[in-house]
Amino acid sequence: MAVRIGIREHALEAKGGGWWQGLVKDARPGDDYWVVLDGETRRPDPRSRFQPQGVHGPSRLVDPSGYAWQDQGWRGIAKGDLVIYEIHVGTFSPEGTYEGALRRLDHLLDLGATAVELMPLAQAPGRWNWGYDGVNLFAPNHHYGSPDDLRRFVDVCHQRGLAVILDVVYNHFGPEGNYLWDFGPYFSRRHHTPWGPALNFDGASNLPVRQFVVENAVFWLEEYHLDGLRLDAIRLMQDDSEHHVTEEIARAVHRWAADQTRPIHLIAEANVHDPVLLDPVKGEGTYDLLWNDEIPHSLFSAVLGKHRIDARTYRGMEDLGQALDTGYVFERRRTGTDILRSGEPERCDLGSMMQGLQTHDQVGNHPEGRRLHQVASPTLQRAGAAMVLLHPAVPMCFMGEEFAAPSPFCFFVDFGDSHLRKAVVEGRKRDYHQHDWANFVSPVEEATFLRSKLCRLEAGDLGMWNWYRSLLALRKRWRANGLLDSGGLSVEAKPEIGWFRLSYAGGAAQVVVNLGSEPVDFPGRDGVRLYSGWRRFGGEERDEQIPVNLPGVSAVVISQVAD
Repeated sequence: MAVRIGIREHALEAKGGGWWQGLVKDARPGDDYWVVLDGETRRPDPRSRFQPQGVHGPSRLVDPSGYAWQDQGWRGIAKGDLVIYEIHVGTFSPEGTYEGALRRLDHLLDLGATAVELMPLAQAPGRWNWGYDGVNLFAPNHHYGSPDDLRRFVDVCHQRGLAVILDVVYNHFGPEGNYLWDFGPYFSRRHHTPWGPALNFDGASNLPVRQFVVENAVFWLEEYHLDGLRLDAIRLMQDDSEHHVTEEIARAVHRWAADQTRPIHLIAEANVHDPVLLDPVKGEGTYDLLWNDEIPHSLFSAVLGKHRIDARTYRGMEDLGQALDTGYVFERRRTGTDILRSGEPERCDLGSMMQGLQTHDQVGNHPEGRRLHQVASPTLQRAGAAMVLLHPAVPMCFMGEEFAAPSPFCFFVDFGDSHLRKAVVEGRKRDYHQHDWANFVSPVEEATFLRSKLCRLEAGDLGMWNWYRSLLALRKRWRANGLLDSGGLSVEAKPEIGWFRLSYAGGAAQVVVNLGSEPVDFPGRDGVRLYSGWRRFGGEERDEQIPVNLPGVSAVVISQVAD
């Protein structure tokens, strides 16, 4: 084995256990290099910090200490103050770069966001990709800018008061440009995922593989000053070891974070409630937040009919009431059936749940990338937003949601292999059969990526924008007044008519939502602060006029708490 820089090769020495080592004294930052196997096969470095020519090109040496950080005074965002805004860097701005994203930070701050969550950055094949097909875990996608451009993005976010969280994928590798097969037993012979090969977390020679992933998690936090990680689909990080790799990652991150001056947020996409991940007995092996999509799935089921996702079928209004009250509908068990409907659910710590009315999955898995206001109605989105943004769970908005952007967000990939391209098209229809695919937008066409570029605020619904801003401003005030506590929430639900009430401090603050078609009575008319039917929010009622009854598909926010 050797390293090739230009035309010169530098031999590496076998050190045992599959490891090779060497020192190249004249190597400099900016040099492109290959790892040469068996004297002739050229491969990118498995730990490459930059792939400027993509997944099939050479790696580039990067000086991780060369950037002059200006965020020394940054103290981060406490968990309870998180309002997360999810973006895809390639479509968030016309430029599709970190620099382009920086130009929209004022928009996020005006909204009331306190954190940006980036969809995965690990280098993926092609010119466009959601990021979940990454194959170079340590190399941020070159299409968005250089590693120092990413550092500058984080630096400026911190200077503006925004935390930055990164979505990372450790359950599989993408199907193109994955050269780890040539370096060792990185992939499992026992476990499989729907998207690509599962990593070898529990087979022979698994320790270096576990180390590879654990060190990658700390790498992003340390070298890029990130404030947290969101681990994608941990149910498919398959590991039968005594200590699951997710626990090992959490332990390493928390130990590293103990020496930092900012809070580090570790988020697990569990989809359903998994109490093991939040078990305080495990100490350093636990997660801070569970990404949970039970509220939006229940809402979709309530208004759009039967809704099935994975092994879960939702029961509409009934499940929505339970999700609001306990935080979940389904839970994961470590024995017997993997996912079960909760029989007698107990409320979890709602402040350790993370809920979004819309996410990249909910929007992008629609055949046309349509958003909630398009598949249902703006009135439904306003009502749903009131429940999510004034709930104790940490809220998340997906880019463009806050102004009901008319631009879609489609699923898109750019594989070079024609067989992979065909498989993706067929797989979308198979995996998301609940949708009507008559007007299917092909995920492998450049036009699909370009049409997913987020439009400007002025092209969207300014009433929705005012509604979201007002809800988040009120959320901030309620939290400052000690409301939004998980233990202080009372939820009343009448699923048969679609009526829900979230009440805090004995009714001093309330969110009343009517998802039914008929008007319903509601208490506390003299304390109405916000009403989704007002004209400034896109409704038809005169601003500040209080309805006698709450119309169908609408929401009011009532507060007796002083501002």
